Amino acid sequence: MTMDFLSMRRRTSLLSSGLALGCLAALGFSTPAMAEDEGSKHTLGLMVDAGAPHGIGVSAVLRPTQWLRLQAGPTTNTLSVGVRGGVSLLPLDTFIAPSLNAEVGHYFGSEYSDVLDWLGREPSTTSQAIRDVTYNYVTGSVGLEVGAHSRFNFFLHVGLSYVALTVPDPTPLIQDATNDDTVTSGPLHVRATIPSVKLGFILYFF
Repeated sequence: MTMDFLSMRRRTSLLSSGLALGCLAALGFSTPAMAEDEGSKHTLGLMVDAGAPHGIGVSAVLRPTQWLRLQAGPTTNTLSVGVRGGVSLLPLDTFIAPSLNAEVGHYFGSEYSDVLDWLGREPSTTSQAIRDVTYNYVTGSVGLEVGAHSRFNFFLHVGLSYVALTVPDPTPLIQDATNDDTVTSGPLHVRATIPSVKLGFILYFF
């Protein structure tokens, strides 16, 4: 009985030691793999997109976590240039995933006649004297991301934009509309909520 008991203890001890060594070996092999996975998370990239009504943009992308993406860069709507910044939330860790997006932007001054052309209307002679039309916007959208956690990410965003357009000196336009040269006006502010759509891709470098 004593010999059987001692033999059983030795076998148990050897089995425990083997399991411990196996766990250590597994941990040793899994640690580099985990480090490699951590290193494979893409954090810096370049976004290129086009859409309506805010035109074409190129942005630097920072992704500090798997569910958060930040971007900022220049834009153009063929009338003038602007700047923008945005944030995207990616709640699902899947190849095809939804996204929630918010963006703010500013377009620098352009001529009023160009704005009318952009809206598909014929500018008058007096309206061509109005310059430095600027606008700000805030956009909220939902998106579909393909390859959301890959090096190459394709996306489609659809939502609404709140646009605030400012005409610094609308007096020539108002005088032309009223046929009254005595009418004067301060800055004109136009605000509207319009649909927004954007299509683009992100290429991560690091």
